[in-house]
Amino acid sequence: MKETPIFEEVFNRLLKLPGFWVNLLIGGLLSFVPIVNLFAFGYLFRLSHAVRRSGQPVLPAWRDWSGLFQDGLRFAVVWLGYWLLPILCACFVTWLMACIGLGALSNIFLLSVVLLATLLFSSALYRYNMRKDFKDLLDFALILRMTRMEWPRLLVPALVFLGMMVLFLPFYGFAIFAGFLMMITYTSLRFRSLEQS
Repeated sequence: MKETPIFEEVFNRLLKLPGFWVNLLIGGLLSFVPIVNLFAFGYLFRLSHAVRRSGQPVLPAWRDWSGLFQDGLRFAVVWLGYWLLPILCACFVTWLMACIGLGALSNIFLLSVVLLATLLFSSALYRYNMRKDFKDLLDFALILRMTRMEWPRLLVPALVFLGMMVLFLPFYGFAIFAGFLMMITYTSLRFRSLEQS
């Protein structure tokens, strides 16, 4: 892949990979069921690691299910701290805003937090993948700097992710899995290109 990845090219290459639609179907279906979704999370964790290592969009195989589950637990720690927790806090603030008559602003606030949480999560996952040490996740200042430094280039993929979440909400398993598949692939390539330069 060229030195600086371009989102549209990465997205198109990802769609053209052999077995993409089968992997999306498996991951999307697994993502619907709590606890079982840890297998899909494990797949996304392996995807992040494989893309970081190879520098190319790749799709890992669905094998070693116990390893997928363990990797899913690792992914879940990052996901809970950097994606779900900020969104749950924002939901509470949104509820408070709606109670005082700021309902229209509350929706904008919530969508903004989902966007920011997606960027923070992508940076945190890449940071964790560097050494696979949970202590690296405690360096919030570094993760925030990584996100701030790259946010102009990560904004379009994050908006695509947000759009998928809103449009395909009834099919949330597929929306979450496909969105993270695309987002993790691009951000891993993006941060890797910075690491290499």
